[in-house]
Amino acid sequence: MVNPRRGRPEIDPGTVPEPNLKPHPSQPGVWTAAGRPRDWNGNYRRITRSSPPETDSRGRAKPDRTGERARRAYLDAAGEWIDSSVTTASKLTRRSTLAEVWAAYKDDLRKRGRLEETINNYEPIMRDTVIPKYGRREIGLTNTAVIEDMLDYVGRERGGSGPRILKENILSGMFRFCIRVGALPPGNPVREALLPKPTNFSRRRGGAAFIDSTTVEHLLIGVYTSTAPCPTLEVSEWKTARRRRVPTVAEYCETQDLADWVLLVAATGWRLGQSLAVCESDIDFDTGTLTPRGAVRNRGGSAQVWIDYTADGAEDLSQDKFIAKPVQLPQTVLDMMAARIRRFKKVRLALPPRPADADWPEDLLFFDLDDGGTRNLKSMGRRWRRVASALDLPEGVSPHSLRKHLGTEGISAGLDVTKVADQLGNTSRVLRKSYVRRHQPHEDVTALIGQKIGPALNKIARHRTS
Repeated sequence: MVNPRRGRPEIDPGTVPEPNLKPHPSQPGVWTAAGRPRDWNGNYRRITRSSPPETDSRGRAKPDRTGERARRAYLDAAGEWIDSSVTTASKLTRRSTLAEVWAAYKDDLRKRGRLEETINNYEPIMRDTVIPKYGRREIGLTNTAVIEDMLDYVGRERGGSGPRILKENILSGMFRFCIRVGALPPGNPVREALLPKPTNFSRRRGGAAFIDSTTVEHLLIGVYTSTAPCPTLEVSEWKTARRRRVPTVAEYCETQDLADWVLLVAATGWRLGQSLAVCESDIDFDTGTLTPRGAVRNRGGSAQVWIDYTADGAEDLSQDKFIAKPVQLPQTVLDMMAARIRRFKKVRLALPPRPADADWPEDLLFFDLDDGGTRNLKSMGRRWRRVASALDLPEGVSPHSLRKHLGTEGISAGLDVTKVADQLGNTSRVLRKSYVRRHQPHEDVTALIGQKIGPALNKIARHRTS
């Protein structure tokens, strides 16, 4: 039998207990306050303080009638002693506010090499919505009920995916950080919080839609040859009032330089930013291989920059989403690239001179037709939606659907999952989870069932006809 621990119960590190107040035995009007606080290193220390002298407006000594002056002096001395023991890992306590925790968490993200872009994406939700209302709340008093109230508030104020981003990307990591540095005990309260039901969220759930090969063929032929009208999707009165000739899909794709890019995405399954960053020097026409080395990314909200993710220090870019794995291009795509290089050498001559501080390669194959720089990701999305509407593509089809098409067709054709994952730059687990269409009928499974229970099925058929 284990003997119960005797003596005073332990208190949490960094805690200042209430003092023991007693009147001074020989000085009337003076009290003493004594206690044993515990610093952040787990050490105890006995601290005793007497009532500090205080005078009235006439300079006469004022007695400490309740001992409050002695208590305040004790608390100040104990807090100063505890603060002197604070280390870098324990600057945050359960009494730290959410605003203080958020500032420390951002510093920790930077120290661990996270992209500044990631932090900038989180900042508007915290700075404009969460911190003004909840910033002064202590982290130790922020339980699951408070977090759900916070998610509801963000859903009302920002709508869309704001509550999900706040819970899964910000608060979950921020509370894990507090547990790691000892500011909170184990047990993340964010894990049990429930997301509010979306109210003004009209975007299709589940990501880009899956498409079949027939739809992809219709898209590829359409961007080069379709004569279907391709009107703008804008509904502003001042824009619709201006009478302009509506271009065909092929004319619009040629004007906006979309057709070759759509063909490249369909042939490689690459992401939007990676496909727009392809350079002439990335292609080896002798072997037909394309070795990626860059990506177009957002910076500062809207600026588009080209990033070389094969350089030193760039290996953590978006958690290894972009990996320099060479891919083999079909001959048709190689011919398109070669013709594009010849054609756009003349186009570049008509562009303004290249800026001295340009942060993009000179041999970009998909560049802005105004200045020769990187293309804008959001603008490409708007142009895609206009073409998709004109070609009557299924709802939810995006450039990422072409990526899902390649993953689904590769697995359905019986290719090794590692080969398909290398083509897309994913792991096998992510490929099977996100890029393969599930819950579809499979003829080979049906054939296997018929083979295994075929005799029984034949016997039942003879019985039914007899």
